[in-house]
Amino acid sequence: MNRDEILQLLKEGGVAFEVYDHEPISSVEEAKELGLPHKEAGTKNFFLRDKKKRNYFIIVTKEDKSIDLKQVREILGTSALSFASAEDLDRMLGVVAGAVGPFGALNDEEHKVKVYIDSEFQEGLMDAHPNDSSATMFLKADDVMEIIRQKGGTAEYIEL
Repeated sequence: MNRDEILQLLKEGGVAFEVYDHEPISSVEEAKELGLPHKEAGTKNFFLRDKKKRNYFIIVTKEDKSIDLKQVREILGTSALSFASAEDLDRMLGVVAGAVGPFGALNDEEHKVKVYIDSEFQEGLMDAHPNDSSATMFLKADDVMEIIRQKGGTAEYIEL
């Protein structure tokens, strides 16, 4: 799904969101420079895979948090984790580096990619790209997870 399809899906589902267009960005630092509202909603997204390349994960955490891959591996009960390749990003999520986010899972037709969102977002807004790093949306994490689940994907909160 591209940006327009995701925005249409959210509108059709009655999901409340704000969207801001901007120059393409590829890092948290660049996102901070945009001066967007809802600073508490900033995210950092990781596209990970297990050692045997059988399981793929999008991990969404607060932008100021660092993650320990060993801890995440233990929580998920999987083998060693590493970052997925640019080829995997394109093939599975249909995005490039800098545009990774939970909505990328909507392009995973085989539903191999599981989305885990930091439980700190459970009560508030989070930001997300609509599979395009030239736009940032703000919406509730529950709504993000519901959309992914409605399309057959897996999305859960995780305590990091």
